Amino acid sequence: MSEQGRDIPSALERELMIEAGFGCAVCKQRLPLVIDHIEEWATVKAHEFNNLIVLCANCHQLKKKSSDPRHINRASLRKIKQNLMYLNGRYSDLERRIIERFLQILKLHNGSVRPHVLLHNTLELLVQKLAFDDIVNIEIRQGAYFATDDRGIRISDDQLLLVATDTGIQFLRNLATVD
Repeated sequence: MSEQGRDIPSALERELMIEAGFGCAVCKQRLPLVIDHIEEWATVKAHEFNNLIVLCANCHQLKKKSSDPRHINRASLRKIKQNLMYLNGRYSDLERRIIERFLQILKLHNGSVRPHVLLHNTLELLVQKLAFDDIVNIEIRQGAYFATDDRGIRISDDQLLLVATDTGIQFLRNLATVD
């Protein structure tokens, strides 16, 4: 199922198929399917989850560099991909709540404020996909307290500052247009 003979790792293929519900991300057709790069392989020379999407043969044929509304262009594929990532369980419940909060912040401030949120440092594992997908940057804010318990485990009141990236803001704007 690799695109034009380039081998996509099978674990990545499976993750993409699960994300798309084992059908075309655009029309939900089941067969034949191809995994396609949103930004062309010749440009990126990498197989990355964020830049790959499952398409049926028909939708793949409609992929063009065009503003014709009957064609599927890269901007449309990026939006479809972002919606899939949000809707199909890529993100944890906490990450989805952060996305919803960021949408509220954007709406409340008419996009003039970069959305951000503070979390306790113990929640870092639950927000890693947002960071991996370049939706947020994570900064550690040092707390006033820390200690080491008898097992050598560091305990602190450090906080994580999650700030929406430019990619994250575009992702949020795309989601906002779905509502």
